[in-house]
Amino acid sequence: MASIDTSVNRPNVPADGTTVTAEIDVAPGEQTQDVRRHIALCIDTSGSMEGDNIKRARDGAAWVFGLLADDDYVSIVAFDTKAEVILPATRWSDLERQTAMDHVEELTAGGGTDMYNGLKAAKETLSSSATGSNTVNRLLLLSDGKDNERTPSEFEELAEEIDDAGVRIQSAGIGTDYNEDTIRTLGTIGRGTWTHLDAPGDIEDFFGEAVEQAGSVVAPDAHLDLDVAPGVEVSEVYRALPQAQEVTPEWEANATRIKLPDLIERESQRVVLKIHAPPREAGTEEVLADVMLSARGDSASEQIAVTYTDDQSELAEHNESVDIDHKQTVIRTELGKGNVEAAETKVEQMTVVHGEDADAVAEAERQTQIVKEGGRAEQSQATQIVDNDGLQ
Repeated sequence: MASIDTSVNRPNVPADGTTVTAEIDVAPGEQTQDVRRHIALCIDTSGSMEGDNIKRARDGAAWVFGLLADDDYVSIVAFDTKAEVILPATRWSDLERQTAMDHVEELTAGGGTDMYNGLKAAKETLSSSATGSNTVNRLLLLSDGKDNERTPSEFEELAEEIDDAGVRIQSAGIGTDYNEDTIRTLGTIGRGTWTHLDAPGDIEDFFGEAVEQAGSVVAPDAHLDLDVAPGVEVSEVYRALPQAQEVTPEWEANATRIKLPDLIERESQRVVLKIHAPPREAGTEEVLADVMLSARGDSASEQIAVTYTDDQSELAEHNESVDIDHKQTVIRTELGKGNVEAAETKVEQMTVVHGEDADAVAEAERQTQIVKEGGRAEQSQATQIVDNDGLQ
């Protein structure tokens, strides 16, 4: 069963109030039932994909076939000037492998980049197949180009629509001409991940890892509900793990929901945020927020709480690691966007607080320099560098 744990950087706060940093760690628990994967491959077949890219896309689709179980479903959508369903959603045991490969051979490069309608068609193929509590839906997008016919807000709305349908988006851009903002937006709002593929040979790994990960889902459609006390304000909300992503929760009165990626066995998640604790009398123990995790019918609850005091020794108590995790997450998010100057500013602020000799500061400086000297691959990698102990 999944569980959560909360911590704050300052357990004791002054009576006139202050802003604290909080983090919520989510442990996924163990997988208790096999899942049925519904995999939709949404592949850019525009003219710029001609050559190694389209060949590797075919190889990647073939690799996916080798990972599917009998009860899994697969579909393939190609998009160039228009979107076309190459293979409708089909139960793998109902397909001959050669028949599936014949469909893959239909992937040929030419034309423009109608990514928007490609995504809509892929979503519809997922909606057309059987569903159930053990169903895991994945839309795997691969593109090397730009859809110049649609605005960023249209892609945001489409990603929300796909997410509301219970489909997680794993988006990948390859080459140097795709729209980074679109790929990042789809992966973030779609509660999956986004990534840059440096070379055609990376396509098979992208498809394969996404399909294997889908088989380890403990609970799809997980989320955190926050119910904050009167006067409490929440800001700067980020998913820190598994990928640094900024999120914008929608509020209704004093309550909000933070959507999480599907819970994956042996993959922790973390949310970091700022909470303004309003003035209270010294000696008051205050619950700033009740936090509830919901995941596949199970739930777990925790609280984010502080104690108001005027004792200077108590006010000096400080959980530095929570501060550092939030700062590193903000820096990595900015690096993922390519905002090196913003990241450098955050590193300077971090240095003032924690000192230039702090390991976390040195690591933030190192990552910023790598992205500054690198390109899209380094931006993507900067958002996902973690280990079992958390952020590095």
